[in-house]
Amino acid sequence: MIDIHSHILPAIDDGPDTLEKSLTMAKIAVHEGIDTIVATPHSNNGVFNIHPDKILGEVRQLNKTLKEEKIPLTVLPGSDVHVNFNLLDDIKSRRVMTVNNGDRYIILELPSFGLPPNLSDFIWDLKLYGITPIFSHPERNEAIQENMDMLYDFIRQGALLQITAMSLTGEFGKKAEKCAVSLLKHNLAHVIATDSHSVRRRPPVLSKALKIAIKLVGTDNALRMVVGTPSNIINGEQVSAPEPVKMRNRLFALHK
Repeated sequence: MIDIHSHILPAIDDGPDTLEKSLTMAKIAVHEGIDTIVATPHSNNGVFNIHPDKILGEVRQLNKTLKEEKIPLTVLPGSDVHVNFNLLDDIKSRRVMTVNNGDRYIILELPSFGLPPNLSDFIWDLKLYGITPIFSHPERNEAIQENMDMLYDFIRQGALLQITAMSLTGEFGKKAEKCAVSLLKHNLAHVIATDSHSVRRRPPVLSKALKIAIKLVGTDNALRMVVGTPSNIINGEQVSAPEPVKMRNRLFALHK
C-alpha cells in the first residue's frame, strides 16, 4: 500500500520529535503492508512554513537511515499545505512542496471550521495551471459534515479528496466517521491515508480502515484508494475515478 499523507519526518512539525520515533513509525507502516509513504509536513498554516529544500533534505536523510536499518520503506517528499490564496504564486515560485516534488498534485489542508471563500474559483485557477488539488480529511470539516454536496461540485471541477483512516474507524468521532462512510458510498473519496503523526496516538495504520472500506464499496474500489490511485498520484499520472454521486439530502445521519 501507499500512504500519501504522513507526518513521519522527525523534529520538523508536530509529528515525531526524534529519529527513533520516526523509525518506529516506519516499522509500524511496513507491518501494515505499506511500502511507500509521502512525507507531508505542515506548511503555511501559521505555525509551520517549511521550505521545500528542507523537506527534500530531511527525506533524503530518512531514506538513508531506513536503508541502513534495513527497513523496507520508501519515503517521498510532499507537504500538507494550508489553503491560502497566495498558494498559486507559491507553487509557481517553488515555495511549497508538491507531491513527490512533481508538477501535477498538491495536498491541501482545509480548516476544521468553515471553508475559505471562493474555493471553487481557487480550484479552477489551480487546474488551469495544471495542478490538481487533493483536499485532505474533508470529513473532519464541520461545514462539510453538514452539507457534503459542495464536495460533489469540487470533484466535478477536478479536485480529489483524501479521507483519514482513523475517521473510518471512528477515532476522530462519530461525525467524522459517518461523513467518511457517506463519502465512500457516494464516490466522493479517492484516497485513504493515515495522516499519521506518532507511534501511539496517531500511528501509520491503514489495515483497519481498508477492511471497513472493503465492506462498504467492495475490494476493488477499496484497494484502488490505497494502491492504484496513490500510485497514480506519486507518479504524476492521471487518476481514473468512479463517477461521483450527488447526495439528495444534507448529512441527516449525523443528527440521528
